[in-house]
Amino acid sequence: MDNPPVEKRFIFNGAAVALAAHIRRPNDLFIRAVAPTNIPVTGGLAEGQASGQNFHEIISFESASSRTLGDFADTHSAASFTNANHGENGLSTHTFVESSVSGLKVDVPLDTGKGRRVFAVKQLRVRLESASDRRNPIAFRSLETTFAEVSVDEVPLKVITVADLFSQHETKAKLVQRYEKDADFRKRYGNLFFSTGRRESKNEIPNSKGLIYGTVVAGLEWQGKKPDKCEIIGTNRLKIEGLGSVYFGEIFIDENYRRITLIRFQLGSTYGGDMAACEAQGNGSTWPPSFSGF
Repeated sequence: MDNPPVEKRFIFNGAAVALAAHIRRPNDLFIRAVAPTNIPVTGGLAEGQASGQNFHEIISFESASSRTLGDFADTHSAASFTNANHGENGLSTHTFVESSVSGLKVDVPLDTGKGRRVFAVKQLRVRLESASDRRNPIAFRSLETTFAEVSVDEVPLKVITVADLFSQHETKAKLVQRYEKDADFRKRYGNLFFSTGRRESKNEIPNSKGLIYGTVVAGLEWQGKKPDKCEIIGTNRLKIEGLGSVYFGEIFIDENYRRITLIRFQLGSTYGGDMAACEAQGNGSTWPPSFSGF
């Protein structure tokens, strides 16, 4: 008996969240995910919006939203495969994921009981676009990030981004090859990719079992007198005594997968815990697989 034909499928995956946190002390409490969106394996559209909220007078925002869309690039042709022939659909796909938060503020009282530390951002926004031709690795062809009016204790902080770098190297293979073969590229952008602690060869992009961890932020610069007891560490970390550490523009990259978080907090002062703001991830895969992963 002949085997039945294999059904062709594209397994969509995309998700975004505007804000979420877990405060662990002095009391244990969750700040539930704000405006989360996620699409099923069949693709589709998910949208989330939230008006301003204030959580225990510590974390607040004015508005937040996210949007996730996954579909076939040629929607007219896709409709023709709904005539009981879904399994023949080998059309190209695209996925758009975006998230935004406005008026974000983390306002923490000092443990001395006198004064507060205030981290604020007027606007955060991330947009990640990917496309698949169903034959080659997914191309993450567009990444857009916005960090508008970041400040600590009302002192402006400039966040220098190089998001275009990741759009230009839209696949993991392309990024890895550029890193390995281009010494000038390594010299200019090598500090965007974080070591795992193991010994890597001179030309090897830092990775852990293929997963690359880096940042789209090339530097942080004060636009006024540096606030008291604040330290910029590396390209994307800010340590604020009395509040904790803030990490900007973290990105994870693997074959067919990218995940970016515009701001991640490690609260370590009067309040302890973790928080992430403005996050998006996208990937997907074909069935049956039509190429060998990198």
